[in-house]
Amino acid sequence: MSEGETKVFEDTKEAFAQACADGPEAITAEQPMIALVLDAQSEFGADEPITLEEDGCARLTLRVAMKDGGFIALSKTTHPAKETIKVGDLVCWVPLKHDLELAKEANDERFGWIGLVFATLEPQWQGDEWALREFYEQ
Repeated sequence: MSEGETKVFEDTKEAFAQACADGPEAITAEQPMIALVLDAQSEFGADEPITLEEDGCARLTLRVAMKDGGFIALSKTTHPAKETIKVGDLVCWVPLKHDLELAKEANDERFGWIGLVFATLEPQWQGDEWALREFYEQ
């Protein structure tokens, strides 16, 4: 999308498709990326779709947006969210480092990227960025 443009998407899946179309072809550590929260229970047989840890942070399964349709990553929030995070939410994920051993556990070496979710986003593009729903902070 172009700078200065405003676009409200019908839903987060449509917004994610746009994020993939506009997405990067490579991952750069500490560069924020758009991701969609997946249902870990239906995707991988986890006990819960989203797990809340004792500290209130959410443990999430994500599909991170990239030009090829993205990849799966396991992550957690930096701090507890004030609003409940739901399957299908659009989030801001920041890759921090790549773990070669973790990457070997999947068919896609990008699975080895370890990162954190800093915010939930609205399915809306404003100016030159995605609209923020909530930034996770204490």
